[in-house]
Amino acid sequence: MTSLQPVQAPRSARRLALSLPHGRRRRPGRPALAAFAAGLILAVAACSSVSSYAATVDGTRIGTGTLEGELRDLGSNDKYLKLVESQIQAPVRTNGVFDASFTSTVLSREIIYDLVAKDLERRKIKVSPADLAEARTAASDRIGGDDVFNAFPKAYQDTLVRRSAEVSLLSFALMNQGAPDVAAKAFYDANQDAFAQVCVSHILLATEDDANKVKARLDGGEDFATVAREASTDTTSKPKGGELGCFNKQNQLVPEFAAAMFSQPVGAVGSPVKTQFGYHVILVKSRDVPPYDKVSTQARDQAATAAQDKLASWAEEAITKANVTVNPKYGRFEKKGAQSRVVPPEAPTTKGGGPGGRDQAPTSVKPG
Repeated sequence: MTSLQPVQAPRSARRLALSLPHGRRRRPGRPALAAFAAGLILAVAACSSVSSYAATVDGTRIGTGTLEGELRDLGSNDKYLKLVESQIQAPVRTNGVFDASFTSTVLSREIIYDLVAKDLERRKIKVSPADLAEARTAASDRIGGDDVFNAFPKAYQDTLVRRSAEVSLLSFALMNQGAPDVAAKAFYDANQDAFAQVCVSHILLATEDDANKVKARLDGGEDFATVAREASTDTTSKPKGGELGCFNKQNQLVPEFAAAMFSQPVGAVGSPVKTQFGYHVILVKSRDVPPYDKVSTQARDQAATAAQDKLASWAEEAITKANVTVNPKYGRFEKKGAQSRVVPPEAPTTKGGGPGGRDQAPTSVKPG
């Protein structure tokens, strides 16, 4: 199923990040996108009739103009398209027109976002300016960072931010813990370890025997920083007495090291820990949980992440119940659980007509 985060790399339908296909992380439950360069080609026509429809969702029309407008906005951002194509290792346009698979993915996404907006309306939840401000950074990060995000037209940036805010609000609503700030605080209270900040020093040794000898010296009362400067093979932390800095569970650390860092008693030197880098003798200097107001944004993000499974279940149920019709020139809507999507139309066969010698026929939307 097309996921629910705006225009980012493919993620699992369980993650529901409604995205255009480019491969930051590929997870299960996504439509196959390897054949992007093959299939039909759909031209974006600037003056198609606004009254025509690309799809209907429970009686609400997604106009052809809406779909083509989004494709134009996407097509205006070369940085984004290059990022997409580098990730999937295939072009999304040929001679300036989008592949039908790309177009169907965009339309799939618009259908899901329409369902999100309808559910928020049913729940009487409105997007506030504060929600939009909160969502902007997330929308930018998910699409490849500010450099890519800022290359879109301002109106489309606003669309991406609004969509991100709507998905976030629905995620919190599904948690049944009240408003987003209330839900974030509840998550913080229930998951203190997730916010702990650990300051740590280490001494890196090449062999277990060397590590045990260093541990014995420290147990005998020698100063950790002094021994680190003398014995550590870590040239970066050695001059600082083995000091590495402070980390939390969101930092990408070697698993064995992270496990020791979050479990060792504060102020005590632990037994040597083996990692791919060697043997570490670790000293946890402090382990503190910052007050909520210092990590409220992080708490909100983590609470929303925790709601992803519920969001995935919601999407599957919402799609199953929804009455979705797709204009045949864009294909058909296939309800298939986590892989529900718009499937491009079958192409008439013309020998050798497509990239790589595949049989295909281009179609286009005629100017209105």
